[in-house]
Amino acid sequence: MTALSMLLGDQTLIVGTEAGTVSTWMRVRYVRARNDGDRTVEVDDAPLAPGEERTVLDRDYAPRFSHVPGVRFTTVGKPWVLVHEFAPHPAPVVAVAVSPRGRTFATADAHGEIRLHHSTTQRTLLDLVPEGGERPSALAFGPRGARLLATTSGTTRIHAWSLRNPHPEANPRSLLAPVWYEGYVEPKHVWQSTGGTDEFEPKLSLVPLIVGTLKGTLYALLFSVPVAVLAALYVSQLASPRLRSAVKPVIELMAAMPSVVVGFLAALWLAPLLENHLGDAMGIAVGLPAGFLVAVVAWWLLPGRWRQRAKPGIELGFLVPFLLFGVWLGAQIGSPIEARFFAGDVQQWLFDRHGVTYDQRNCIVVGIALGFAVIPIIFTISEDALSAVPRSLTTASLALGASRWQSALHVVLPAASPGIFAAVMLGLGRAIGETMIVLMATGNTPLLDFSPFNGMRTMSAAIAVEIPEAPHGGTLYRVLFLTGFLLFCFTFLLNTVADLVGRRLRKRYGQF
Repeated sequence: MTALSMLLGDQTLIVGTEAGTVSTWMRVRYVRARNDGDRTVEVDDAPLAPGEERTVLDRDYAPRFSHVPGVRFTTVGKPWVLVHEFAPHPAPVVAVAVSPRGRTFATADAHGEIRLHHSTTQRTLLDLVPEGGERPSALAFGPRGARLLATTSGTTRIHAWSLRNPHPEANPRSLLAPVWYEGYVEPKHVWQSTGGTDEFEPKLSLVPLIVGTLKGTLYALLFSVPVAVLAALYVSQLASPRLRSAVKPVIELMAAMPSVVVGFLAALWLAPLLENHLGDAMGIAVGLPAGFLVAVVAWWLLPGRWRQRAKPGIELGFLVPFLLFGVWLGAQIGSPIEARFFAGDVQQWLFDRHGVTYDQRNCIVVGIALGFAVIPIIFTISEDALSAVPRSLTTASLALGASRWQSALHVVLPAASPGIFAAVMLGLGRAIGETMIVLMATGNTPLLDFSPFNGMRTMSAAIAVEIPEAPHGGTLYRVLFLTGFLLFCFTFLLNTVADLVGRRLRKRYGQF
């Protein structure tokens, strides 16, 4: 080693060597894992049998395994670990200087070459050579990091350069690939744009925001698409005209409800209600389908002449009492199920058995709230597409002996599939771009986690929360604009795919 220095914050060590190599090192915490329990656990992607111990990186194992009896973790040291290597100099490194405003530093070699590097992105930004080929002996940055000074051996001259290096911490790698940040034991995707001190290292990975956006959209569509499409199929093909004229305007009026109201109800009413009655909610999730199946069986057990004389839409009136009974029964059996299979507390059982933490504002709450906002769009367009199918197809199907349900499922639904697909794509675009609901109901935790019981942060929510506080023209300001551009690209791509698939489906079913 021929040159040493600490970056701003005194967490990263810069090392220059006689061979010309430049590298950064950090102290990483190791722990000794010991299993004194009676079952094998997975630690560091390898089984840890009872009575076994192993030294591993401290990937927050202690809180993650606090629910497992007999598994202990003790600190064994914090050795220096190589984090980044930069392009080597052609001669021994003789000087290192660090910027007082960030993770930028400069190195100089014995042949007179000066290089500017950035630690977080592992990039060499600039090569400099003093006039006359003089060999620098010392380097220094100006107080704001906007100037670089070099002195040369054997002379009294000082070389000065003005530096314009506005956004060194942002590049495709730092935005989309795992980065090894200070204080972490390995490279990770992290979004943390601000900190409490000047030594803070910005973490601007867009991956947690992209994953959060896709998670919220997925859970919203899982809730809204079946409800909206099946409701549109029933209203357009099976309901009576009187019922259709009452139901369709009511569902369309749901689209007029402000998003902030839906988010407010989800955050302050639905999330605490679901947290306090999680067992009852699980019982209702079981009782509601059971009530529907019982209603179907009871309908088919009725005498055939009764069913034949029933007016269109009477099935709904017959079904509703069974659904209400299923909800009531599910709420009643929720507590016994929770006591029998989940030790009386579902949330504690999830943590004790699987180490999963239940957050009050999680993906389930977001899926219900966001799905509620998406249902009117999917329902309206799907109902229009189903109603536009020629009645001659339904009449021909009925004349050949098919029931109304068979005609609706096997004739009308395929013929209207282009419109239904377009409705789902529009609902998908609406869910991706939604801001207020996810802003209020998700907890805004930019976690890279696929658990439905954790919160998240979407791209639109990150823009809404952070753009007012982002310095104009700064790196965060530009990254948030990039996030908005990515949102536009997502919606543009979805609309393009929807149009192409819709054309193929219309061509396929054009003979109808």
